[in-house]
Amino acid sequence: MDTFSARRKALTLEKPLRAINKQAEYLFLINPNSGKLGLSKKKNVVAQVSRNLNARTEISESEDHASQLAKDAMASGQIVVACGGDGLQNIVAQQAVETGGAMSALPFGRGNDFAASLQIRTFKDTEMAIQKGLIHHARYVNIEFSDYSRISLTCAGIGLLSEASFRASRLPFLQGKILYTVAALISLMNLKCHKYTLSLDDQKFEKDLLILVGAASEFTGGGIHIAPDAKSNPDRLNVLFATALGKIAAVKLLIKALDGKHLAHPNVENIFHDRCRVECETDNFLASLVYGDGEYMGVLPVSLEIGSKPLRVLVPNATR
Repeated sequence: MDTFSARRKALTLEKPLRAINKQAEYLFLINPNSGKLGLSKKKNVVAQVSRNLNARTEISESEDHASQLAKDAMASGQIVVACGGDGLQNIVAQQAVETGGAMSALPFGRGNDFAASLQIRTFKDTEMAIQKGLIHHARYVNIEFSDYSRISLTCAGIGLLSEASFRASRLPFLQGKILYTVAALISLMNLKCHKYTLSLDDQKFEKDLLILVGAASEFTGGGIHIAPDAKSNPDRLNVLFATALGKIAAVKLLIKALDGKHLAHPNVENIFHDRCRVECETDNFLASLVYGDGEYMGVLPVSLEIGSKPLRVLVPNATR
């Protein structure tokens, strides 16, 4: 095992936090707009989870506001519980990576894929994570554009993934798998595969693609099992892509992907690399969009790899 692999394995789980600091302080940061619960109900859930803690609650007013609150709290040693969906958890995680702070998640969103990958699906799971104080070093995708970088907690991608995420943000009444499946089906009605240049480590080639995903964990789109093998090679990025398909074949592939049964399809590549760079060779707005965690990240070209800085997250059980 090389030094990097040994270090990552050693960092996967730390000693329980409460054994280190029994007087930990918490910030419960609520996104008032995530999911279907109203703000008053979200506050009630937070009050239940935080009832025996040294904790305060804040309501985020914008992405910048949430980012600053998380940054300030972590700088003072507080643990930030992101009470929202993947978007808010992404904002908080970005600060955890940059400051070395710790976070957890209370899933209030329409997707909640990051929380699910950490076995946090209900507020009871969040309670258990805080009680146990078990710190997990979560994987994430580092996304580099020409002039800035972002992270994605689940996966980042282009093609059908981005177009479905773009359309899902405009469908207000659905959530979870149903939301993203409907968005993907709408996208498939206007199906267009696009030409991309891929650089996978030292390999470079052009492909007509339906979708490309760089994954750190297995879920996307509210529980779609897009990358079942993502955690089997913890040091490398799981790169999945599907080459050009007709509409009927693409719909059948989407149905298989809902339960992670798409990897054996002859048009699907499921590989691991240290770094993936994608450039668009098609003059099309949707073809150039990069989405991660259901959020707009930027436009091509982009480079993807597994993040090297620790992302410290309280989890209810030991996880990969």
